[in-house]
Amino acid sequence: MNLLKRFDIYQKERFPLIILIFTTGAVVLSSNSVTLSPLTGYTFLAGLTAGVLFIFHIRVVDEVRDSLHDRTYHTSRPIPRGTISIKELKTMDLVGILVFLTIGFTFGIQTLAIGIIALLYTFLAGKEFFLGEKIRSKFFIYNGINLIQMILLQFFVYSLFSAYWYSNVLVWTHLVFIFFNVILLEVLRKIKIAPEESIGHDTYSWHIGFSYSLIVFIFTVFMSYFTFLYLILNHNPSLVSICASVFFMISLILSAIAHNKKKNKKSENYLYLWTLIMYVGLNILIYITI
Repeated sequence: MNLLKRFDIYQKERFPLIILIFTTGAVVLSSNSVTLSPLTGYTFLAGLTAGVLFIFHIRVVDEVRDSLHDRTYHTSRPIPRGTISIKELKTMDLVGILVFLTIGFTFGIQTLAIGIIALLYTFLAGKEFFLGEKIRSKFFIYNGINLIQMILLQFFVYSLFSAYWYSNVLVWTHLVFIFFNVILLEVLRKIKIAPEESIGHDTYSWHIGFSYSLIVFIFTVFMSYFTFLYLILNHNPSLVSICASVFFMISLILSAIAHNKKKNKKSENYLYLWTLIMYVGLNILIYITI
């Protein structure tokens, strides 16, 4: 089986490319709108490409760092079962890093500098900040400091659109919105139903329980939504956009409640679907409104 076919298997399980294109593209659009800058096809494509490549880089760093853990506790994943090798992923990642830095260079010294800082942070994350098990055993702190990588990516994206993005209060409010969304996805992917619960103790559902994890998830949904409302209410939102956002939020909360009751694969898939719809939908509404 050639590399492209093996990578296709890998991405479907560990790096869902189609979903990431939609989610990253939506974030790029909303990021552009809050910088109050004109959007061109080139800047959108640059933001989308850089975003997907950086997220892929984080994925590869995680694969390298967690290789022993995965071989021990997640033997069904693509790398432990031999579908694709870490060496092959690192080679693809190297090409991606070069493209990422080229995009940064094209948009100026500030963007390039932010890109380099972001990559240096991923290096530290890959080395577990040279603290090893001391930091890895602190599950919530460990996951929290790794989320900073996505914040650095946001800085990079903002700088594509405006050299003075940091002086815009709207941008910082949007950053809070994005951060809640990042937490939303982070918690969601680490809530597992009983048959799929990890013996490696690397899920929120293992640490605080299935129901409590969903409570944290719902709380984050509310925080994301209220930050979204704060962003758009000062920009003459239409009744249609408000109704659409309420529909997204209520549907997602109901799917979380249903998942807590049913705890099966079907309810999990519905939860993933509505999370994706709200994530993309709210970002698009920000782009349309602001």
